[in-house]
Amino acid sequence: MTHWPLPKNVDPINAEFWEMQQDGVLRFQRCTDCEAFRHLPRYQCAGCGSTEYEWAPVSGRGKLYSWTVTHQVFHPAFEVPFVAAVVELDEGVRMVSQLMDVDPSMLALDLRVEVEFRRITDDFHTPVFRLVGSS
Repeated sequence: MTHWPLPKNVDPINAEFWEMQQDGVLRFQRCTDCEAFRHLPRYQCAGCGSTEYEWAPVSGRGKLYSWTVTHQVFHPAFEVPFVAAVVELDEGVRMVSQLMDVDPSMLALDLRVEVEFRRITDDFHTPVFRLVGSS
């Protein structure tokens, strides 16, 4: 089996994001001035302009905001069909990830999803999602 590709962290703040996920808890930046969550990670809050933030845990639960189904293999580790999903977490932040173990014909807007962490290597996990109640 081919391992999923690891992220290429060109920017230190992206490396920090991935490091924060390795204990199996989904975390995003949260502005310590206005308390807004943000993703993708960045150096300045889009809401208030503050450069101060913390990495705060989120529930890992949300809804399916959008998706696409890929039928062409783009990396040998990803079996097709592959569902790339935009998930809107209950805290309001959106992220792109893979929706696991789902029949694409059953997808609909606002389906409830929850995060789980997929082991890529012995020391690297990545957040993926699945429909609530499916295992």
